[in-house]
Amino acid sequence: MAILPGGRLSWNALLCKVNGSEAEEFAKAGAKPSAKILEEMNFVETWLKGIGAKAVKPASELYIRHAGNITGVVDPLYGSQMLLGGTPNWSALGTFGYHFDVRGGIEGLGNRASENGIKSVSFSKPIFNIGIQHAQIKTVPNLTVVSPGSGFQGFASSAGRIVEFNAGVGQALGIAAITALLSGRNLSNVSNSEVRKVLLSTKQLPRVYGYANNNEAKKLKNFESLLVLV
Repeated sequence: MAILPGGRLSWNALLCKVNGSEAEEFAKAGAKPSAKILEEMNFVETWLKGIGAKAVKPASELYIRHAGNITGVVDPLYGSQMLLGGTPNWSALGTFGYHFDVRGGIEGLGNRASENGIKSVSFSKPIFNIGIQHAQIKTVPNLTVVSPGSGFQGFASSAGRIVEFNAGVGQALGIAAITALLSGRNLSNVSNSEVRKVLLSTKQLPRVYGYANNNEAKKLKNFESLLVLV
């Protein structure tokens, strides 16, 4: 909860469970609340006014945790690759860490895991090196997608959706765009290594410390291949 000027509060806590198809529809419709969500807000409004609020205004736009990923990228990023440390140290542009955050659950996932002999769908937090190739699109010239909808596969989007991660990728793609313009190439043809050279020469390269958890990566790779990618 955030305290705003004028004694106002911003409450970021109303979670609405939807399936994948519903999330896609919300995304296509401009992330606007549905009639069902607004109806639920009526109960929240009654509660907040009951504890002293004078007015309650529901959000005009939803935060959709995930609504699909693009295809046709230079190099898709898998959750298991994150657990192996992400982009190799010699071409990495920084390092990021975040849990595979699937709060709220994924309906049916536990059952499918059990059917395939997988006892747990909980994995260690990845600490992985950042690159840009999961956001560079090969099939559309000079287009990149920097968001939870980038070229993530398996569990990767649950860690890669975080703003700080995407800000780092976006900065690197800005450098890549200038490099592409100066060299007369498509943006998808600029490599991690080329961006890294610019960061090194300008003394802007962050510390790189991606960590490879081989045992967990092996477990997650098996999980992704059995349950997520087929």
